[in-house]
Amino acid sequence: MKTTRTCKINSITKEQTEDLITLIRTFESAKRYSFNCLIEGENEKELIKKLQPKYLLNKRFCEDAILQAQTILFSQKELLPVYLENNQKKLEKTLQKIDDYERGKKRPKQVSLKTCLIGLRKRKQKLEQRIGMYAKHIKNKTLPPIIFGGRKNFYERMKNKISNQEWKDLRTRQLYSRGDKSKKGNLNMRITVDDCGQGWLEIANPLGRTNGKTKSPRIKVPIIIPYHFYYQITNVVMGKQIGVNPKGKPIIEHQKYSVEIIRKQNEFYVNITFDETEIGRVLDSKETPQSDVIAGIDVNPDRIAVSLCTKQGNFKGSKIFYLHNLNTFSTNKRATIIGQIVQQIKTWLLENNVGGIVLEDLKFQQSHDTDTYSNRNFHQFTYKKMLNSLIRMALRNGFSVKTVNPAYTSVIGKLKYSKNFGISVHEAAAFAIARRGLELQEQVPKEIILLLKNQITTKLRILVASMEESKKNTQKVYKKWLQTIQTWKEYHNWKLWSILHKTVYMSNQQFVFKI
Repeated sequence: MKTTRTCKINSITKEQTEDLITLIRTFESAKRYSFNCLIEGENEKELIKKLQPKYLLNKRFCEDAILQAQTILFSQKELLPVYLENNQKKLEKTLQKIDDYERGKKRPKQVSLKTCLIGLRKRKQKLEQRIGMYAKHIKNKTLPPIIFGGRKNFYERMKNKISNQEWKDLRTRQLYSRGDKSKKGNLNMRITVDDCGQGWLEIANPLGRTNGKTKSPRIKVPIIIPYHFYYQITNVVMGKQIGVNPKGKPIIEHQKYSVEIIRKQNEFYVNITFDETEIGRVLDSKETPQSDVIAGIDVNPDRIAVSLCTKQGNFKGSKIFYLHNLNTFSTNKRATIIGQIVQQIKTWLLENNVGGIVLEDLKFQQSHDTDTYSNRNFHQFTYKKMLNSLIRMALRNGFSVKTVNPAYTSVIGKLKYSKNFGISVHEAAAFAIARRGLELQEQVPKEIILLLKNQITTKLRILVASMEESKKNTQKVYKKWLQTIQTWKEYHNWKLWSILHKTVYMSNQQFVFKI
């Protein structure tokens, strides 16, 4: 499991700052050049030979620049189908909105109907252009133009909203060196700790070599290591003694760690990435948690619900951990809050002797259209950060982790367990998730079967009989539901839960019709 810890360069002289910025600028330039060469199909080994005399960097820095360029190239290729699918879904929603406004089903609240339709049609045109562009790139195995420093910043520079120096600073942000076990953990950027416990970062500067010398001078600067991670970081960078050589000198085994320097507003942050031992284990789809107590976790934008159940599937307890106003904070603040909540969850799980956790295998896509509130609330970052933090916490603390299909867990929890146990919808959903992790089937209760056969069937028949000719498609759907209810034993339980999800909801522990 890869873990990244962030330190900060404490104090740096003017001369060291200039040398470091020059090195970062050269590395970034080499990375951009490598990216363009790789797009043109140039061979990696030949590219390394080109970079060394062109940028005067050592071989390791050249390899790292190419590695960074390859990472960007690979990620952009992977994202193309995602962008295409997202824009196709946005186009579907836009077309549906246009249809609703034209038919009079919806009315714009802030502008006239004419203005609203003009805006939606322009959006439709833009989305169609984007879809065509992404489809073309996927077909031709090419990439859209990539701007290092950010497209938005590039346009601001074109409009003279930011200076040329600011634009250069935006493109001079990162210096990277991958780890190597045989080179004391890292060759180009090595972290050491002196006898007083002060951390130091030694950066090889190939640009500072004088004529005739092959060894690079080092820029040595003090770094602030966070108190909470001090022993973890020092154990990684200092290595451990595994014996002594024939001369009596200690043999030190080093762990490889990658170092990345990020420049932000004339301050330098150091990201140290290393491998952390996993105590827990991720279970596959066929395995079930073997511990006596299992926790199901339901992740939402404003809260995380955790419910406990025994290995027989019986309810044991639940708790909600709130994330108040999470969508109003910046990315870094959100990450901090999520980390704190995950620590609270860990403490509560350990207090209740939980051995395994079950999570939903959520895959969110940006299929939203123009709703900015939902945009921020349901952004991919929040869910991914929550799920990744929970999984990492579990693996670090010895929990077994299983992910399950999230289909209808909220409906099952709401209609089957919420009333019985007197718990909220989210806690009930978390309980359904825990039971699914144990491979237990969720049978539809007799009370709900009677509801389907009597009240819902009657309601559907009345709607089918009274529908206009223009609503043929909806009529077909309702007829299909009626057929499914009549022969429900022939279908999977999810068919019935799907119908219930679309026809009724709970209000004050009572069933209320949606249709």
